[in-house]
Amino acid sequence: MATLILAEHVEGRLSEATRSAVTAARSFGCDIHVLIMASETCAETLSQQAAFIEGVTRVLCVAAPHLETQLAEDLAVQTQTVLERGSYRYALMSSGYEGKRVMPYLAALRNTDLVTDLIKIEEEDTFVRPVYAGSLLVVERLKSAVKLLSIRASAFSPAGLQAMAAPIEMVAPLPPNLAVRLVERSGKHSSRPELSQARIVIGYGLGVGKNEVPNIEKLADKLNAAIGVTRAVVEEEMASSEFLLGQTGKIIAPELYIALGISGAVQHLAGIKDSKVIVAVNKDPNAPIFQIANYGIVGDVRDVVPALIELL
Repeated sequence: MATLILAEHVEGRLSEATRSAVTAARSFGCDIHVLIMASETCAETLSQQAAFIEGVTRVLCVAAPHLETQLAEDLAVQTQTVLERGSYRYALMSSGYEGKRVMPYLAALRNTDLVTDLIKIEEEDTFVRPVYAGSLLVVERLKSAVKLLSIRASAFSPAGLQAMAAPIEMVAPLPPNLAVRLVERSGKHSSRPELSQARIVIGYGLGVGKNEVPNIEKLADKLNAAIGVTRAVVEEEMASSEFLLGQTGKIIAPELYIALGISGAVQHLAGIKDSKVIVAVNKDPNAPIFQIANYGIVGDVRDVVPALIELL
């Protein structure tokens, strides 16, 4: 029996979430296979990267031009075929953007249950995941033959590298799903670290006016930090939803999180509470964010941020 991990990748590089999924899979004590589904131009490079992840025993590579779009329909159907042909007990992916699209589709194809966003593996069929914005933990048990799981990447340390590469096996691709096609993919390219992988993250809420955003960007550049926002900022169209932090956005666990003008709604705290150190800046001394912050500054962001930039 083996565990199948659906690899995630961006611009020819495996995401750190894939390595976290390998760490989670090692708890089962099974062989670990990583499934690469990508275009022909980058499938080989991605397979080589996966082959050197510590604990991986085999890499399955599916290369086809239509897989460049990474449509959930294509990825789920291809994964279903691999699961049917192999002897697998688990199929894992992170609960990030890709996992939220692909794993439910795969569960529907298999007509089986799915445990999402798990943070702990208690036994081979028993898993722990947070609910109600992390205020409660639920223990769930799966009885299906192949257990479908998505893990919270921040709950598992990324696996290291191994000296010997795992063997790579090519798998024949299925034809594309002609009923669905990619119309457009939009997004701003940034030189800053990706939110889920950044060591330092600066988050801001409605307590920060539009005129102060350039200063926050300067501070982020000084610290080589990623920038995230609250739901209210997205709703006011001050930032794209791709930068949303919280229960319905990205869940992070950086070494340092700086919260600027954020009151600390429970939905936001669910996404940042695993940060190693939290620094909060808010004019309201009773803001809930101060209850979980390691350090707090009661003050105006318009005064504090320029002072921090000057010190740096």
